[in-house]
Amino acid sequence: MTSAATFAAVLFASHIWADHCWQTDKQAAKKGRPEPGVGGAKAGESWRALIAHVVVYHVVMAVMLVVTASLLDLPIGWAGSAAGIMFSAVTHGFWDRRWPVEAWMVLTGSGEFTENPQGRYSVDQAQHVFCLWVSALLITLV
Repeated sequence: MTSAATFAAVLFASHIWADHCWQTDKQAAKKGRPEPGVGGAKAGESWRALIAHVVVYHVVMAVMLVVTASLLDLPIGWAGSAAGIMFSAVTHGFWDRRWPVEAWMVLTGSGEFTENPQGRYSVDQAQHVFCLWVSALLITLV
């Protein structure tokens, strides 16, 4: 069985590259909206930005996973890969709505830190990396 650590490293590298280098300014600005109380066309625009980001992000992830597995001659199962990528896509979209990050911060006693953009960003990234760990386990074990 291939080590989950190998896949965790690939997923982390793909996360950093896709989340920071492939995401457009428009996607980053709009994916977490609408804020409570805002609806209409802005809600649709927000969902389109989020879905576009999540799709591009996971295409990058899948390509990097396939390239790594091919170059290193790693056994990789399609079921595990699909499970890992799907888990990542769902959780990435969830955390990128922004309100879950703020709710987590309040739940864990960091409510005041939600006012700090770097605080929200740090928690957002930590949640993504935790979910990538789960994805790496799914890729390896399913």
